[in-house]
Amino acid sequence: MPDHVHARIWFLKTGPLSRFMQQWKGRSSKGIKEFLYCSMPEYASKFPQSDPIWQVRFYSLEIYTTAKIEEKLIYMHLNPVRAGLVETPTEWRWGSARWYLEGRTVGIPIQWVD
Repeated sequence: MPDHVHARIWFLKTGPLSRFMQQWKGRSSKGIKEFLYCSMPEYASKFPQSDPIWQVRFYSLEIYTTAKIEEKLIYMHLNPVRAGLVETPTEWRWGSARWYLEGRTVGIPIQWVD
């Protein structure tokens, strides 16, 4: 989605999510800004370099059943369709629907964990 991200992340134990999100946001912010300033300098110049990429907080939901995992994946995959950005979930370039629905790569490894 252009203005937010959904991710399904699994940890072996409880507790590491906040640290993970801090590192993910920090590293991805740096990469996104480098990409924008190198690939789209005219667009990037419209925003102060100190502007944040991400909002300070994030929302998490603990999932305990396979049925709930599947429900959330369907929601995530249909999000760009509902927003009118694509006609089918597998068309969304930045989503995992191609892997889950068609077994095709999406550029990062995905592992199903029950």
